[in-house]
Amino acid sequence: MQTDQGLSHAAQIARIEEASLNATVVPEQQLYNGWLVRWADSAAKRARSINILAPSAAPLDERLDYVAHIYKRHDLPLIFRLTDACPDVDLQETLSQRGFKSFGHTLVMTASMRQANEFAARQQQGTWQLRPADVQTFAAQVGRLKGSSAQYIAEHALRLSSVAVPSQMLLAYHGRACVGAALGVFDGALMGIFDVISDAAQRRQGIATQLLRAQLQEGARRGISQAYLQVETVNQPARTLYARYGFTNHHQYWYMSPAGGQDDQ
Repeated sequence: MQTDQGLSHAAQIARIEEASLNATVVPEQQLYNGWLVRWADSAAKRARSINILAPSAAPLDERLDYVAHIYKRHDLPLIFRLTDACPDVDLQETLSQRGFKSFGHTLVMTASMRQANEFAARQQQGTWQLRPADVQTFAAQVGRLKGSSAQYIAEHALRLSSVAVPSQMLLAYHGRACVGAALGVFDGALMGIFDVISDAAQRRQGIATQLLRAQLQEGARRGISQAYLQVETVNQPARTLYARYGFTNHHQYWYMSPAGGQDDQ
């Protein structure tokens, strides 16, 4: 079994964040003075924000001016993505002093694969039919369930097709109708669970539970030791569901922008 046990909490955060970046790949990106600058025209803020990978000795004004021109050129808002273990410990305070506002606070929850699957094994098998999907079908169905535009569905498919690590895309069907989706991405000892969604008219009927169970079972089959997922702090129903599987709060990330998310797409 692969494992990342023994890492400090800060190192665990860094490893999970690395895996989550691997799960969201875009061609529109550049490494610049310890920052991973991304400017994809995407609905996913992770794909069009600045992730802090390492501290930098370059003056902040110089760095801000450089990235501001990138986002202006691509007609995108300037957004930073920060975590509890940001390598630049003073960046949040400095950005706040310059008028940047925080938004989009999100919890990263983790669970040991053993604990999660012990709970899953005790659950009654759902009645939805789960089918693996190819990239185009998965992106189209997730986009339909989310109400995304054709442009963002195509962009999502491009990101999915660019992921280098193994993944499993599952769709849940009721007859011929797709009523749910979930993505599992396998990276070393870690499994990330993304795009968990069910049809708005059929929520709280066990669709997400069955999809989550199937993804965790696949992770266990692959020898994964830990699963992680991301959920907005305000999404209490999802947090409650994940807690039943042994997921606990590990760390947080959030975004900072001069407009505080008001110009977010």
